[in-house]
Amino acid sequence: MDNQSEKKTAQPETVKDTGVIGKLKAYRAANQGEETFTLPLTQVVVEFPKFRKHGAWTQVLAMAKNKIAKAQILYVCKVCTFDGERLSEADWRTYIPMEDANELMGEIFGGSDDDLDEDDEGNESPAAA
Repeated sequence: MDNQSEKKTAQPETVKDTGVIGKLKAYRAANQGEETFTLPLTQVVVEFPKFRKHGAWTQVLAMAKNKIAKAQILYVCKVCTFDGERLSEADWRTYIPMEDANELMGEIFGGSDDDLDEDDEGNESPAAA
């Protein structure tokens, strides 16, 4: 009897994603694609992924030696295009005006406006949970 004629093909086991992994995969799938934001002063159109993986953040944080401000710039330069082009950290620091930088940082790293409430003095503060 020839064993080679009785080859068995590996059947991949289909496992349906359930629980938390299923929810996370569904969220990622629903948030594919790109978002755009126009810098207010320079009118440069910035494009970045709707779903941004946490691994990219941890990578730039390590490169920045845990300096948050530097890590944010590195992250923006890693995931964003500016009118279709990539910028280096040096380009960012040299050519992006502070107001544009602050607006973009808020767009990428800020929470939703629903997370803010006004305190008794009319100042916005994070809502208490």
